[in-house]
Amino acid sequence: MRVLEDVLGKWIQVVDEQCPITIENYGYDTGVIEGTTGNHCVKCVAVNQCFFKDEKNKKPEHFVTTGIDLIDMLVKGLLPGLYHFKCHCKEIPTFVFSLDEIKLIIPPAKKNYLFSAKRDWVMAMGYNEEDFESFYEILQQKTKEAYFYGNSIKQDLTKYGFKINLNVDIPGCNDKKGKTYKITSNYMIFPNCKLKMNTPIGGWQK
Repeated sequence: MRVLEDVLGKWIQVVDEQCPITIENYGYDTGVIEGTTGNHCVKCVAVNQCFFKDEKNKKPEHFVTTGIDLIDMLVKGLLPGLYHFKCHCKEIPTFVFSLDEIKLIIPPAKKNYLFSAKRDWVMAMGYNEEDFESFYEILQQKTKEAYFYGNSIKQDLTKYGFKINLNVDIPGCNDKKGKTYKITSNYMIFPNCKLKMNTPIGGWQK
């Protein structure tokens, strides 16, 4: 186990064994709908079955309470859980063994957006129109690598999912060959090693 952690890094999967619902039961435009999750928290449903690097700023924050709050809640019969009182979620130690386990969910309009709104960015990295498909494949591969190696930072957790920025390194092409362009991509973490694209190119890494 220790050898695997050294090679692959620590991963956890958030699991609520009492909840069969995940964010994939909902549309991308609605996210998890309040009132449809039974006694389960909307945000907990949004991360149910999702994989995270077991590091600060790469996974949902744990619930924190003060001693005074805790005593008050215990008197009321409320027990603190992973993310809130009465939370059923658990962090289960796991691993992501290869890039092949990571699947990208890319709504069709995102590809058109990439080569229209971000066309100048792509061409500035040395990719001409005939190279656009190659760039698209490279972007997907480098995105998976960024997630796998933990080159990410959390943005926020909402009913739409757990949003992260990925630091993606893109190799230059043609006259820019040999250079590396450090961009950010924005994704939502979805269940079972899936990432849903929000923005293929969000800006330069800071």
